Amino acid sequence: MHSNFSIIVNTTDSFEDCWLPFFKLFKKYWPEYSGRIYLNTETKEFKYEELNIISVKSGLINQPWSECLQYAINQIEGEYFIYMQEDYFLNNKVNYKSITELYELFENNKFDCLHLTDQCTKGPFDISTVNKNLWEIKKGADYRASTQAAFWRKESILEIIRPWESGWDFEKFGTIRSCKSTSKIMCVNQDVYKKDINELIPYVFTGIIKGKWKKEVVPLFKENQIEIVYKNRGLVEKKDGVRVLSKVNTFINVVLKYLKNYLLEINYQKKSKK
Repeated sequence: MHSNFSIIVNTTDSFEDCWLPFFKLFKKYWPEYSGRIYLNTETKEFKYEELNIISVKSGLINQPWSECLQYAINQIEGEYFIYMQEDYFLNNKVNYKSITELYELFENNKFDCLHLTDQCTKGPFDISTVNKNLWEIKKGADYRASTQAAFWRKESILEIIRPWESGWDFEKFGTIRSCKSTSKIMCVNQDVYKKDINELIPYVFTGIIKGKWKKEVVPLFKENQIEIVYKNRGLVEKKDGVRVLSKVNTFINVVLKYLKNYLLEINYQKKSKK
């Protein structure tokens, strides 16, 4: 496997129970990868046989998602990486040949980001003139900046991350910031690469929801002799994914979030100019 890029597995120490399943499945389904894997921990160390895992150990306990990710990105050697999370459990063979070809396109054309699944955004898109298997995500598209698996250029993602944000905030406000920049953000052709049909990196799209195991992981773990005490976290029920809020409360919360982010951004820009 082409190893001119690293992989960041974004995590937190409290999700330590995901690491063994993640890396056992990674080794099974992506044996060709030989590069560095940065596990974004706060204090803990983790190793798995024959994988080059570097535990970041940032020391940033109880700090915002974005601040911890910024720290990890700054530890990476090299200019490019694939972003993943500790609950993106691989469930089938990674298409390493196509990943290698896409990486070369990504690097040679100096793209800022290349999303590797059809689960990142629904567009709108422009068909890429570089390669038929690529689409350019137009400015104005929701989730132009997404936390699903993607190639990123270090300096490009650092430009749109703000240290006070959660992952959900990054997808919303990082997307807005990406639209104000000259960044070239791409995704794979979603007519070619589809979930459960033709995936480059087949994985469970978030194996943990609101702190609980997604039921989809149970047969996957059983098949691979991964033992988990599910009662510790519990399993997601349909009602767990539903929040009942009045339209008024939802509107107020959204307005307050945008206002807070706007004020923080103004302060951030002032400090950056000093």
